[in-house]
Amino acid sequence: MPTPTLTDSTPRLDQSRDDLETPAVVVDLDTMEANMREFAEFAQRHDVALRSHVKTHKIPDIAHRQEELSGGDGILCQTLSEAEVMAQNGISDIYLSYMVVEESKLDRLVRLSERLESFATTVDCPGNIDPLQAAADRHGATVDAVLEIDVGLGRTGVPPGEPALEMAARIVDAENLSFAGLMGFEGHVNGEAESEADYERLCEAAMDELQGTAELLESDGVPVDDVRVGSTGTARHSGKHPVVTEINPGMYPFNDANVVSWAGPIGPADCALTVLTTVISKPADDRVIVDAGSKTMSFDVDRQPIPNERDDIEYVTASEEHGWIDSSDADEPIEVGDRLEFIVPHVCTTVNLHDTLIGTRDGRVEEVWNVQARGKEK
Repeated sequence: MPTPTLTDSTPRLDQSRDDLETPAVVVDLDTMEANMREFAEFAQRHDVALRSHVKTHKIPDIAHRQEELSGGDGILCQTLSEAEVMAQNGISDIYLSYMVVEESKLDRLVRLSERLESFATTVDCPGNIDPLQAAADRHGATVDAVLEIDVGLGRTGVPPGEPALEMAARIVDAENLSFAGLMGFEGHVNGEAESEADYERLCEAAMDELQGTAELLESDGVPVDDVRVGSTGTARHSGKHPVVTEINPGMYPFNDANVVSWAGPIGPADCALTVLTTVISKPADDRVIVDAGSKTMSFDVDRQPIPNERDDIEYVTASEEHGWIDSSDADEPIEVGDRLEFIVPHVCTTVNLHDTLIGTRDGRVEEVWNVQARGKEK
């Protein structure tokens, strides 16, 4: 007997969106491109560089598109292995906004820095400055080091003012490091702001901290040529401050339910990435079950998936492969086999669960992307 062949479930170019096997992570290309243009135009209006954070999509092709729109401002990575994937795919200007301290990883970092046209990494204390200096010295190289300032998040970063001056001096005194400016991440504002006015006030306060620190360093003879800041929620506000030279948003091509929950202009219609699901069970008149649970969508933030373009159902909870949908107020009966679509709670960690994203336009598949940097935590 002939050996049975398995059906190929790989999405095909020009395939109808309605024929995709589910669960499927799909990207509306028109929405994604509009989001990307909006940030590029903001950066141009306010004369700041747009260095996009590619940890959201992890796809070199999208990173290239972001660079083209920004005029070649480079990209931002959160892990060394992400940066290596991007470099292998032709990105030549990379900033690593993360501290590396293990000797073997520092050797990789220095080798990477020597391959690229422009590379910088991040430090904030002697415990990561000194190992970076030692690694650069071992290789006879010079590495650009950006000093992170804690502007309110309370995560990494040296406090503004005199502590920052002390760390900057340590970088300047390191023979194999080059001081490459300041970075601040004002991500705390997204959780604190309750209005656009709050965003303006809180972002300005955080940027004032950076400005004061930059002025202190320059008065001590340390030039501060670059100040990098921003998230998807804050960059439109922080990027207007005179001290800022570069904004670093990440989620803006796709957006998600968490971004929608923040005070600001981003709504469900601005969410390009969704999960397409199929109803696999109708155990009761007020409940249906879809084929997308916690192994399809990440629930690491306190948000539930948002039903796309409908407000008559609610995604209640998830197990690994199942999603519970409250259909008690559905405008019309939902049956097994019907399709439901959801905006994910957190896009960055959702993308990291998948090998493939599917770009669609006008109801048909136009792009199939391999998520090349997924799982690259080292």
